[in-house]
Amino acid sequence: MSEENGVKCYVLVHNIAKRHNVGTLARSATAFGVSELILVGRRDFNAFGSHGSTSHLGFRHFFSLLDARNFLKERDCDICGVEITDNALPVNQHPFKRSTAFLLGNEGTGLSTKELEICDFFVYIPQYGCGTASLNVTVAASIVLHHFAGKHELLRTDPESSSVLEEGFVINGNQVWIAVLIA
Repeated sequence: MSEENGVKCYVLVHNIAKRHNVGTLARSATAFGVSELILVGRRDFNAFGSHGSTSHLGFRHFFSLLDARNFLKERDCDICGVEITDNALPVNQHPFKRSTAFLLGNEGTGLSTKELEICDFFVYIPQYGCGTASLNVTVAASIVLHHFAGKHELLRTDPESSSVLEEGFVINGNQVWIAVLIA
């Protein structure tokens, strides 16, 4: 994360059902400049899916959600729940004013009551298709982290230090192209 503007980003990992998702979260966190992955509860996780990114990311562990919350508040950090609630804002409205920790819900049950209580605000990811009710936790994290990084100008845009990888494939008869900026 950019140290010049003092804004930091954290991912708060608590109650994730599929332990291998933590490795994939670490990979996305590294890609979008997250300062630290904060693990609450169990200290161990499966690094599968991280593809070596865990060596480029800080980790911090707390035994309780309250301890993690206190750590973040001491750093003047907002806690943003990624959850569809009555007062959630669409992530593309970029409601991020300062350092933020993102708390994503359990893959099956969403955020618990305790998790909801520590959040300062909520965002949701607008969906434009009707084929699914929700996104995988790692996909949702990637989308939200990309928005945060873009809002705070943390994404690399220097063409000298980046290259683009493009891949085309067909889904349900439609040609789809994915372009990935490699910094």
